[in-house]
Amino acid sequence: MAADFEGGPGQQVTGASEFPANMAFSAAGSEDLVYRAASAAAVEGRAMGIHMTYTPVVDIAWRPENPAEGVRSFGGDLDLLGRMVRAYVRGFHDNGMLTTAKHFPGRGDVERMPETPDWSWINKPAESFETQESAAFKHAVDAGVDFIMSEHIAVPSVTGGSKLPASVEKKLASGWIRDKLGFKGLLTTDDLWYDNVVKRFGAEEVAVKAFEAGHDIILKPKDPAATIAALAAAVKSGRISEGRIDDAVRKLLTLKARLGLHKNRFVDESRVGEFVGTPAHAVIVQEAADRSLTLLKNNGILPVAPGRLAKIVNINIQKSEGDPSPSALAAKLAAAFPGIQSFTFRPDLDPSVYDRAWKAVSGADLVILSLFVPRNRLGDAAPFREADLAFIQKVIAAKPKGVVAMAYGNPHLVRKIPEVSAFLVGYGERGWFGNQAVYFETFVKMLKGEIKPSGKLPVKVSEKCPIGSGLSY
Repeated sequence: MAADFEGGPGQQVTGASEFPANMAFSAAGSEDLVYRAASAAAVEGRAMGIHMTYTPVVDIAWRPENPAEGVRSFGGDLDLLGRMVRAYVRGFHDNGMLTTAKHFPGRGDVERMPETPDWSWINKPAESFETQESAAFKHAVDAGVDFIMSEHIAVPSVTGGSKLPASVEKKLASGWIRDKLGFKGLLTTDDLWYDNVVKRFGAEEVAVKAFEAGHDIILKPKDPAATIAALAAAVKSGRISEGRIDDAVRKLLTLKARLGLHKNRFVDESRVGEFVGTPAHAVIVQEAADRSLTLLKNNGILPVAPGRLAKIVNINIQKSEGDPSPSALAAKLAAAFPGIQSFTFRPDLDPSVYDRAWKAVSGADLVILSLFVPRNRLGDAAPFREADLAFIQKVIAAKPKGVVAMAYGNPHLVRKIPEVSAFLVGYGERGWFGNQAVYFETFVKMLKGEIKPSGKLPVKVSEKCPIGSGLSY
């Protein structure tokens, strides 16, 4: 039984533990912390009958103008990424779960292919690919990861100019992952049901091509029954050898035996609550958030003088319609700081809200900018709406030493508001990309002086905010 535990088991199961994203652990810089988080996730997974996770994400983040995977990545420091991946894999293995490094050849620095913009490629020289993306996956191989997941991404510079993606390109799936990186485990595709994949290769044919390229596992074909029939036909025709099928099955059965599933594959449902979503695991979740909180700018406003906490205005910048986080944060802040006024700038904002917010700001001693503005994948790294950004800049100009910005999942936002008095970031984008709500408590504790920011930025944001940036007081 497999699941994607990218944000921990709580990403998939209500009530289970949900952790901040990978970048949080790099910001905290603690192998012990990521090991304990991975161990907790594995304990919960096995208690629920889950044996493997489609993690960790090993995509390295190189360019600030192209933060394709955002906080899903461990960052842009290869050595730090390697240490985090090794601890992550060890934590899962020591507690009985298998792991998957994804998304080879790497999503961290991809671009849209000019002639086919619904497909991506890594458009860089072979030597750069080898020392960057490939080196990240070599760390995963050396860590003993059990599976590697390929992605629908081409790398022409190392495949003789081929624009076929790793999902069907043998030079990547076999030639690079097997021969170059020395990976002996199981190779799985990413989802094959995507419309662009089916349109280009055919719903069943893409699975046959993927197996020919060197994959052992076919993930989420559009029609599983038809895909099985197509693979069987390919074996009967001699296109795929029986030995090739046997080799893939043998590797999978070996891993199942390593977990003891041939002896006992059941769980005790009556005891799930003893292991899943426990208070001890919740402590690790909160620790990850607290230790990763990163302060990128401070013009003397932090720590906040207690007297300033009596008259606070909080402004939520909400990028996506239906995002529940701003209202949840507003409730959290109201409980912590009675009398606080909160406003939320949504996509469908009534312009009169700007007027009401400005009136409140004028009488505030402290203004909080709560930024729920995730990056546009393969687009703008800091996609503020123009009207929102203009209002923010007006507030910053009016309160040059009275504004604290907290970005929930996107450190790149600081580039568009460099004049803000203080800028902090937590590493959770919500949904598939890490626990965001846990940072609400972290932020409240920071404002009250109960904790200090101690995280270090794991990714380059700008020349002024390189890897390793992070202030304290």
